[in-house]
Amino acid sequence: MPENDTREPARHSIRHFSGLGTMQRAVSLGSTLLALLAFVVMSGVALAQSPQAGAAGSAQTKAVAGSGGEEAWRTGLNTNTISIIAGHPSETYLEVVHDLAVVLNSENLRILPVSGMGGAQNIRDVLHLKGIDAGITSTHMLRYFASTGGLGPTLDQRVNYVAKLFVEEMHVVVGTAIKSVDDLAGKKVNFSDLGSTTQITARDVFGLLSIPVQEVNMNQADAITRIKSGEIAGTVLFSGKPVRLLSGLSSSDGLRLLTIPFTPTLENTYVPAELEADVYPNLIPKGQTVQTIGVDAVLITMNWPRTSERYRRIAAFVEAFFSKFPELRREPRHPKWQQVNLAAELPGWDRFPAAQEWLDRAKRLEPAQADFQQFLAARAQKRGTRALTEEAERKLFREFLKWSARQPQQR
Repeated sequence: MPENDTREPARHSIRHFSGLGTMQRAVSLGSTLLALLAFVVMSGVALAQSPQAGAAGSAQTKAVAGSGGEEAWRTGLNTNTISIIAGHPSETYLEVVHDLAVVLNSENLRILPVSGMGGAQNIRDVLHLKGIDAGITSTHMLRYFASTGGLGPTLDQRVNYVAKLFVEEMHVVVGTAIKSVDDLAGKKVNFSDLGSTTQITARDVFGLLSIPVQEVNMNQADAITRIKSGEIAGTVLFSGKPVRLLSGLSSSDGLRLLTIPFTPTLENTYVPAELEADVYPNLIPKGQTVQTIGVDAVLITMNWPRTSERYRRIAAFVEAFFSKFPELRREPRHPKWQQVNLAAELPGWDRFPAAQEWLDRAKRLEPAQADFQQFLAARAQKRGTRALTEEAERKLFREFLKWSARQPQQR
């Protein structure tokens, strides 16, 4: 892909990634910073859209409106369009990218969710597939390919992360005759499609558990059918709960979700997780949970040069994504957004610069936001006033920031 030749030169050597699963989540943004993201950025104060991106979008809109030419229209259509490679329609990746499109699409930004082949292939697609700007994969896949060199050297320099997302739980669907993961020894178990995240990760998990199985590879719908017929013993799927395909299954079909113990051999790479009855009511008895393990999903992009058009478009996407993040955490968006912490870091990898700069600016404004909340509380107590509407609070905060900027610095 020609555009890839313009990426920034290497800045440091590749690192070896091992034992990183025990590194826990970074400190949560908290209610103060989330409030800041909600109305400081969207109001255009200090965290406004970059002048470069805004000017390009505005100029292009005027050009399209005035020319009426097909070429100008085509150029305008592509100015701020971002294609994000996700996963199978029945899995979580595509659902969360669709949420991004619903919340972020505007006159100046359009998100195109692209059905993909899963996290492993998504890294390849971000690196090489023409027209793909970003993608979702798992942190485990990034570390796997960085340590093996399977996608070439210096992967950690070629790929940046925008944000860590949510935990992808390991789902193991089996027939009711299988009582424990040890019962799968020597039996046929589907590890999903060849080269998929599930295949690579399932091989690792069963290897660490020292449970030899007969691996077969097929899509999940076919695997479920063959479990019912007794042709295979089970199927493995790594995906954020709830998985639509599994939500339609029932214990009356002779199926159940299998417990995966969090053993010492797994704790350096994976995190403990669980599947609840309210998520899969037809597979898990009411009031019970199924213990399992998980890996973190992450949104990635190329390490584009700051002067490139691709960098500008990704930066515009980051601005919209981070500023409208609170909207993604509301219903009816996917429940996995509740787990996302925009400030969480991915050790060993660089965050896309525009994303890091956005978070740095937000962090610098956090004390002002805390002061503002104290001001509102004192104002309400003194005057006995009712709570402000969201729009009124944004307006007042803009005035508060302007006033604060004129005061002597005491911090």
